[in-house]
Amino acid sequence: MHSNTDSSNGDKAAAGATSPAGEGTSRTPVSRRSLLAGGGAVAAGLFLAACASNKQPGASASSGSGKKLTITMTPFAGADLGVMPREFAKEYQDKHPNVQIKIDDTLNLAKQTAAYQAGPHKPLNNLVFSNGGATATGKATGMYLKLDYSKIPNTAQLHPQFVERDHCGVVFGADQMGLVYNTKTYPKGFESWTDLWSPDQRGKLCFFTVPWWAIGMAANLNGGGWDNMDPGFELWIEHAKNIRTIVTANPQFLNVLSTSEAPLTSHYLGTSTAWRSQGAPLGYSRPTEGAFFDPVGVNINSGSSDDQLEVCYDIVNEMLQPKWNQRWVDTSIQIPASSTSKLASKLKAIPAIAAGPDQKFVDVDWDTVGKNMAAWTARWNEEVVSKI
Repeated sequence: MHSNTDSSNGDKAAAGATSPAGEGTSRTPVSRRSLLAGGGAVAAGLFLAACASNKQPGASASSGSGKKLTITMTPFAGADLGVMPREFAKEYQDKHPNVQIKIDDTLNLAKQTAAYQAGPHKPLNNLVFSNGGATATGKATGMYLKLDYSKIPNTAQLHPQFVERDHCGVVFGADQMGLVYNTKTYPKGFESWTDLWSPDQRGKLCFFTVPWWAIGMAANLNGGGWDNMDPGFELWIEHAKNIRTIVTANPQFLNVLSTSEAPLTSHYLGTSTAWRSQGAPLGYSRPTEGAFFDPVGVNINSGSSDDQLEVCYDIVNEMLQPKWNQRWVDTSIQIPASSTSKLASKLKAIPAIAAGPDQKFVDVDWDTVGKNMAAWTARWNEEVVSKI
């Protein structure tokens, strides 16, 4: 995903769960028809009055406190990743006057998880845009709900390879992770993940918080794997001086890459393409060993109230409508997850997107990633970052 996160929507924080690790959380919500008939009213009296009056979705309530039901939505920060969520929020609120969608793209995964651990029923946000790593981590802690797809009928349009196995979240598209570099410093680009830890790149790299995929690739190519990351950590400890800086926000990331302060990293095709279209001298290389296929979509925070949950279900279903899913794919520059979304000409011109999901990608054990992200983050900071 992209990222306000280390992998996308947040720095990975220590896992602490109120549900079994890896299983997510499941709840049986109230009827969406009943809730939205009242426009998402908060007070019980208002809710019942709305149900009795058979109002259409978004109709203003005529009694009760008149409070709006607030949904806090966290899109990704940077590039054009916030365009569709903001446009959608405006139209949805216009149609549902009793619903307020608050946009907060500062709530990375570390903040979300810390809040969840402190008070599972007092979430900082309700609807969260996430990539594969963030989804896996949130599922492992129980923070993100297992969703009832029968309440999101538009999920029937998803290509099978984009259906999240445990229904923890809904995928809108897929970005891919490869090598991103400053074209002025490296006009020929790169071919292999091994270039990241080559002695030739001493002092040239920047990473977004914890690059678990780069650690994983180093492990995979040196006798380890997702269940044995030791070879990857050992290699990065040895080549820690290749890293010039660790960034924590996309504007900072873009700046150090564009100025060649740190001209090489591993990052997303979609985000780097958007940056290049804005004038940044950046290129993307797909390593010969394969890129990371990263499913990107939304999750619902399990601490949300039943009323909030029902509105979130409705929002996710609406976002899968052709208009909005197409808008997401076009602005985020991703392989579409829905059969209703077609590739625009600008996306067809990008070989890595035009090739679709049936190309060579790195194998990722997402459950292992989610369960171990906190430990990997602590180890990365202690063993590698300390040696930069």
